[in-house]
Amino acid sequence: MKLAVLHNHFDRGDVTQVVLNHLQALAASQLPIDRVLLLHGGRDAGLSDLQSLRFPVDAISVDALSDDSSSIDQAQVAADQIAQAITAAGGSCDDTLLHFHNHSLGEHLLLPGAVAQLADAGWPIVLQIHDFAEDYSSANYQRWLQSLATQTPDRVERHLYPQAANLHYVAATQRDRSLLSAMGVADAVLHRLPPIAPAIPESQLDRAAAKRKLTAALDLDADKPLGIYPACGSRAKNIGELLLWSAVCDDATFAVAAPPTDPIDQKMYAMWSTFARNQQLPVRFDAELVEGISRGELLAAADFLFTSSVAENGASVFLEAMLAGRPLRGRDLPAVTDDLRAAGCEFPGLSPSLSIPAAVIGQSAQPQIWEAYCAAWGWLPDGFIDALDLESVDRGPIVGDIDFARLPIGLQARAIAAAKSDRKLAGQIRDANPIMHDLPAAPGDPQPHLAANAHRAAEAFNESALADRLTQIYRAALQSDRDAGTTAPDAAGQLFVQLARYEAFRPCRTIEL
Repeated sequence: MKLAVLHNHFDRGDVTQVVLNHLQALAASQLPIDRVLLLHGGRDAGLSDLQSLRFPVDAISVDALSDDSSSIDQAQVAADQIAQAITAAGGSCDDTLLHFHNHSLGEHLLLPGAVAQLADAGWPIVLQIHDFAEDYSSANYQRWLQSLATQTPDRVERHLYPQAANLHYVAATQRDRSLLSAMGVADAVLHRLPPIAPAIPESQLDRAAAKRKLTAALDLDADKPLGIYPACGSRAKNIGELLLWSAVCDDATFAVAAPPTDPIDQKMYAMWSTFARNQQLPVRFDAELVEGISRGELLAAADFLFTSSVAENGASVFLEAMLAGRPLRGRDLPAVTDDLRAAGCEFPGLSPSLSIPAAVIGQSAQPQIWEAYCAAWGWLPDGFIDALDLESVDRGPIVGDIDFARLPIGLQARAIAAAKSDRKLAGQIRDANPIMHDLPAAPGDPQPHLAANAHRAAEAFNESALADRLTQIYRAALQSDRDAGTTAPDAAGQLFVQLARYEAFRPCRTIEL
């Protein structure tokens, strides 16, 4: 068989790394792949990291996959170009599986229609969804509304998520699988792929030496516990929450590994970096960019790893913490960690919320949250607003505590500054959030779950497990009926309602500075 992997680009990043992981796993599998085609729209810098495999891999640029603003009416042209590129490389719908990544995100308007056309033509197809446009990718979702000229969410989802026996969907988490199932994707064509545990470099490094080296470079107190956020600081990472920790837990120091690449994310990141410096918080940015500091040294230097993310399309930070043998503190993401807990992993240092007294930010909190929500989705046509049932939203004053992640960034900054200047308030916040107490210190508090986590993560989320699951999914797609044609999901419109509801809103993801 031949495998065609399709994405609008293979720049360095999350999706490209997933593709590289898949190819590495498939090369070690028994699946009879004799050639892989990587179809893209002209950007493939991330493929330079591709290692030699047991099958040849060819990168092919296809105009139809380039970033576009074309009319969706050109979907047949795009489908023809894709089919022609595969045929020219020796493939056919009889022996070639098509594996699309993020076909529905909105970076390429022709893809959903092209997918449906290819499915109708008999190609076996796998659609792997890493991110939903409905999940606060507002600019992308707006492109869909404009191109489809629709007034209701069901019309969007009928277009984005075609159904057929030879169209198989792959979700990253159980939550995503449940969302697709509720929309009407049949169980027979709905799959989950386990994450793959990242390689942990240089695990035998001298931890004390690594910490001295890093804290000296960052001008941090080497005698205090050091918590590192081992990720880039995008908006979804909720960096303001890390700063609140640094204001409350002044017996520890913190660092963020790297800056984001998205221009809007970069503005948010720079704003928080300036704010942290002005507030004299014990937190540093760009730790991974320090000259002479390797990724292995960064992880070795950490007394604990940290996460405050409000959305993830993978489990990297959780798996990395487990395999590095480091305690993990911060925000729990049940959409991700529930899958890891099902494999026996434990996360006693995580909590799904971070409570602060609502009085700290005053009576303006609810109006400002509502204003931020309206800025994110208020531009929608009435049919979308009606589907969200916003009339039932409680917009009264917030009494008692509020989850810090519910706050717009201006109110987050106010709360951080208040905690920094008022140690009594800092103590109240710490007492309300037990995970802020007893931060792990070098050489590491004895925590039996760490060794167990490392073993379970390595056992359940390894390359072999990924290869087995990919093999099952590919065989199911190849053996499926290809003659029935495409239809729409039975409950189209439900995906948007679930993801865009007010209760799930986290302002840090949507603000555009």
